[in-house]
Amino acid sequence: MEKKFIERYGSLKKIEPLKSITDDAVLPNTLAFECPSPFPGYYGSKPTEEIPLYVYFILDGYLHLEDLLLIKEDIKKVVDFDFHATICALEFFDETFNAIRVRHVEDYSKLRKLQQLLVEHGIHFHKKSRKYKYIEDAFIRIKKFFQLEEIEPGLFFDLVEHDHGYIKIDQHLEMNDFLEIARQVDYNLDIIDYDAALASYFEDYKVHDMIRIYTEKIGKELLQNIKVEYEKKIRKLLS
Repeated sequence: MEKKFIERYGSLKKIEPLKSITDDAVLPNTLAFECPSPFPGYYGSKPTEEIPLYVYFILDGYLHLEDLLLIKEDIKKVVDFDFHATICALEFFDETFNAIRVRHVEDYSKLRKLQQLLVEHGIHFHKKSRKYKYIEDAFIRIKKFFQLEEIEPGLFFDLVEHDHGYIKIDQHLEMNDFLEIARQVDYNLDIIDYDAALASYFEDYKVHDMIRIYTEKIGKELLQNIKVEYEKKIRKLLS
């Protein structure tokens, strides 16, 4: 099969625990979270205390992705470290919060500098509150650009995050249905640990749904096996 590469815009949806950042790693009186277990289904993932894998700066209001992308390019011209930032929405305690998700930052010492530069570009952050110290299950919807290699129809490798793969599915799943199906698939598959999340991209004015698979041992055969199990469970759900 000739290699096929696609670049699309879409989203990633998942459930994660969050805990607020309470020290001076962020600006005073601002609300920010880190994810202590960014891949809760993957037990091989052991984040260190020194590297913030995922950080969420909670916004006071709404920010367009276009505006963030322009601000991000300006900031990258004046800092000596790399980072990735995108827009997302978090739902917990029957509330919805707009946020900037930050990743690929070298260490916590860079977060406050980055946040200060965002403020200088007109970004306003939500005030800190003890009410949001720890969130057991936050529903997170992340705006995302996908750069994918199609290894066979419906199976993709991520060209940016090399330990991520994607399985295209024909049926749209709500999060509750996905979580139940994912639990059943995990039970039936006696394979290495991995984490799964919902994803989608836009093409031809349609939403195309996928399942994101994360594991350091990603491979074509693994994705094929997982796809078979998900298709079984989805058919059963619809029957």
